[in-house]
Amino acid sequence: MNTAGQILGSSSPTGPSGAERAAAWLVADQLSCVLHVGDSPLAYVLADQGHEVVVAGDDVVRRRHPDVLYVRSVGERLPFRPDAFDVVVAPELRDSPVALADYARVLRPGGLLSTLTRTHDRSIPWMRRLREIVGEPPQPRDPADTFGASGLFTDPESTEIGAWEQLDLPGLLRFAEELGGTPGAPLDPAQHAGAVRNLFGEYAAQTGTLRVRHQTTCTRARVVKDTTQEPEEQPDTFLLDFR
Repeated sequence: MNTAGQILGSSSPTGPSGAERAAAWLVADQLSCVLHVGDSPLAYVLADQGHEVVVAGDDVVRRRHPDVLYVRSVGERLPFRPDAFDVVVAPELRDSPVALADYARVLRPGGLLSTLTRTHDRSIPWMRRLREIVGEPPQPRDPADTFGASGLFTDPESTEIGAWEQLDLPGLLRFAEELGGTPGAPLDPAQHAGAVRNLFGEYAAQTGTLRVRHQTTCTRARVVKDTTQEPEEQPDTFLLDFR
């Protein structure tokens, strides 16, 4: 089982990695019960920091971390009771009105809806090569401001975190999986594994690791909800046990 350090970079002797700092900021530096929408390495970082983490989505197909609870969900309705989580980490804030309403429903009063976006330094030769292997990202879209129109959350706040990360071979394979996928739907790790291994052998022969520069934008907003409202009936839950 890969650790979060292997996936997104280990803490240096001088402090936490960029991924660890971003994860801590998304939960406001408090131990939390976290719902992570979609399966991605950020969920593993949060679990390694001691948070209670549930990963939910239609992309849940196998157990990736021993301390994460996995739930198969279908559609935009979340199969959880109201006020179940301190934090919901979503692929993006400008989601559909139905999804935003359900994020608000499962959050406890004052809970956080959080997300992050990450860019990488394309001037690094091996990064350009990796992009040739896994393909280019989809063109960014400019969705309607459903978040602002929902009235369910406070104005969002953001922070920027830049960091260099060290990747060993397992970390590079996981990074390629994340880089070549879409939010909530990572790339099949077997699809380009051979080419990624060859890349690592060519560029990391001397050091045994590769370095990548991340620029991460973290955003969070607090839910605003009527605590006197009657709870809604929750959808069916599908709990997956991969043991």
